[in-house]
Amino acid sequence: MAKDARSVLSEDARSKTENLIADAVAALDGGYEIVEVRYTKEYGKFNLTVFIWHPDEVTLDDCEKVHGAVSDALDTAADLFPDDYILNVSSSGLDRPIVTDDDFRRALGTEIEAVGQDQTVRGTLTGYTSETFTILTGGKYEKEKTINRNNKTKVQPYIRF
Repeated sequence: MAKDARSVLSEDARSKTENLIADAVAALDGGYEIVEVRYTKEYGKFNLTVFIWHPDEVTLDDCEKVHGAVSDALDTAADLFPDDYILNVSSSGLDRPIVTDDDFRRALGTEIEAVGQDQTVRGTLTGYTSETFTILTGGKYEKEKTINRNNKTKVQPYIRF
């Protein structure tokens, strides 16, 4: 099981790492966005995982391209990491929760599901603010529903099988 390992690096080292990653991804000019940089320790090894997003989709080729650019950028910075590390690049995943403003921006126009204490609402995300988000529900009685953004409502992409 992966353990959070942010404390392995100082705040300054994490900041430098994330700036190097951001610059490397931006230089690719491929429309990629960094969703998250995660620091974990697995099987005694330090792991740095970069989760990316692309408007179309993230392919294995995209992950390889970003991995190469990020690896080259990190190789230029001596002594950022206390030990050897494993670099992973992955898509943000289909079922990643929608939490931040950037998550909501990326999800605009897609089907989502909001699971609250007393109801579940599915539909297309049509808008959001820092306090609320709006879903256009489908079906015979299509309507817009505005829901408060809070920690009691889990918002995620709706995946049909």
